[in-house]
Amino acid sequence: MAESLLILVTKPPYGFEEAFAGLRAGLGMLASGQVSVSNALLVGEGTLNAIAAQKPEAVRMPSNAEAVNDLLDFEAKVYVVKEDLMELVGDVPLLEGVELIDWEKARQVIDEHDMVTTF
Repeated sequence: MAESLLILVTKPPYGFEEAFAGLRAGLGMLASGQVSVSNALLVGEGTLNAIAAQKPEAVRMPSNAEAVNDLLDFEAKVYVVKEDLMELVGDVPLLEGVELIDWEKARQVIDEHDMVTTF
């Protein structure tokens, strides 16, 4: 059985359910003991999930910032591809605890996990 899971988040935080579902799936797998390691890699528009200044109440949606923080509380790693973030919004404050990485490191992170699932 696989020991590690990587949630690859490609969708923005609001307007789609995929990002929220992916982050919660990773948390569920970790909290239930289905895997011993469950991390998230935010790429493309998925990097927007790591921005600190989220206002989910404005669109009446659950907080993806809260979902990211819940993963971090369980000692999961949340990686953000810097190039993708910079292309979309530039240098903005991120949630505390997320790790900015480049695409070279992102490929290494993907290779280090037994399972990768994309949302």
